[in-house]
Amino acid sequence: MHFADLEAKSAEVAATFDGAAATLKSADKRLTDMAVLIKHIETYRATKPAAEGLRAAKDRDAYRREHESALILHEAAVRALKKLRPDGGRLPSLAALRTEHAKLTECRDTLKAKYATLRKQAHEYGVIKRNVDSILNPADKKEKGKERSTEL
Repeated sequence: MHFADLEAKSAEVAATFDGAAATLKSADKRLTDMAVLIKHIETYRATKPAAEGLRAAKDRDAYRREHESALILHEAAVRALKKLRPDGGRLPSLAALRTEHAKLTECRDTLKAKYATLRKQAHEYGVIKRNVDSILNPADKKEKGKERSTEL
């Protein structure tokens, strides 16, 4: 293996490592966004009967006092869902979201394992490349040593 081959392989591993890191970051963001959406949909659905009860109540003030916490949670969930779904379309199915979340979690876990392997490979190639470079260019090493000794 020539030094140019080593440099090329090192660059290839580093690029693959960077790609895996970006994919992992994207998956983590999507999982976080999905978890927030799931939480707000669950809150919305759990508190919807209280909001509907307010509309049907004869004494709205008394009903509001009695169900204040559920109504506050419902209003917050509605605001959050409007922010997350500005088009106002139908809410996604919780079952579908949970299934997608589970699949994406598995994918992320696989990516994490691949990421760890690639990080190790990138580090190993970096060490090998530095060692070979120091063998091929010993003058650079001596100059760095002189710079260090004058800094102390």
